[in-house]
Amino acid sequence: MARMRVLVLMGGPSTEHDVSVVSGTGVVRAMNPDKYNIHPVLIDKDGTWHWSSRELSPYQKDNFSVNYFRGLEGTAANTKKNPALSELPDADIAFLALHGKWGEDGHVQALLENWGIPYTGCGLLASALAMDKIKSKEIYRANGIPTPPYRVVFKHEFTGDVLVNVADELGFPLVIKDPLGGSSIGIGIAKDMDEAGKIVQDLYKDTNRLLFEKFIAGGEASCGYIEGEKPLPPTEMRMTTREYFDYEAKYNGECKEVTPAEFTPELTERIQELVKKAHYALGGAGYSRTDVRITKDGELFAIETNTLPGMTPTSLLPQQAACNGITYSQLIDMIIEKSLYIKR
Repeated sequence: MARMRVLVLMGGPSTEHDVSVVSGTGVVRAMNPDKYNIHPVLIDKDGTWHWSSRELSPYQKDNFSVNYFRGLEGTAANTKKNPALSELPDADIAFLALHGKWGEDGHVQALLENWGIPYTGCGLLASALAMDKIKSKEIYRANGIPTPPYRVVFKHEFTGDVLVNVADELGFPLVIKDPLGGSSIGIGIAKDMDEAGKIVQDLYKDTNRLLFEKFIAGGEASCGYIEGEKPLPPTEMRMTTREYFDYEAKYNGECKEVTPAEFTPELTERIQELVKKAHYALGGAGYSRTDVRITKDGELFAIETNTLPGMTPTSLLPQQAACNGITYSQLIDMIIEKSLYIKR
């Protein structure tokens, strides 16, 4: 049986470049060389792509790191800024280990569709809608999915009086977000008006609109959903030194991730139903992961849906799959197999 030819795309121009490289590295190392002809592709922050026309050897696969791209040489080596995707090696599918702007928001999905290359995960519209936290909240509301009360303020409309009105309406603590931020980057929680003003001033440097959201006191969980599979167990985020699940908590060990969460069966089932509903409301395909806030009374609020969840070996989706007896390598197989037959 012929091996499947797979491009593994990682990196990209977003603030989540480094996390994406870790995801891509994990995916490459875990892929079965008896099943796959593997071609890693690194996208630099400036839009330069690196790849080889030769597949990885078993040794290169097992020891893969970003240094592989620095050592490319000879006629098989390729480095090009914004290449036509027809220049890449022929592939049966592209495995997207990309995160954040450009890689997760529909841009690369549109490129791949234009060149007729199947890819893993959600389609371009679902990706764009989920990446935009304002649009996703509008879709949540339209589909009866609870989400925290919020206000949107454009930069040209912002004044001190507007901030006072928003704070009066939503209260403190006040969550302030760049609606296109990812990996918990571009977010702040203000305890008072002075702190809110500083966060707003900083975030408006990179966006022309901000999402102000009511802070939901209580716990936080995240739960993946894989179409057609047994529901995944949620992960509970237990903060240690930080107040919420931001970048430092996520990647610097300042949050204890409990998988499976020590919730009651009833609460676990309600979380699983909510993330499934959010997935389909956004037009998801294959798999996704949704973050949820939980009040002390057990009320649930969808915060955001991630259409390309992290795929490092210790990321939440692999953790949750492992609880259902799915190894990291099997999860990669499952994602590829499902994605090949998705009608997006």
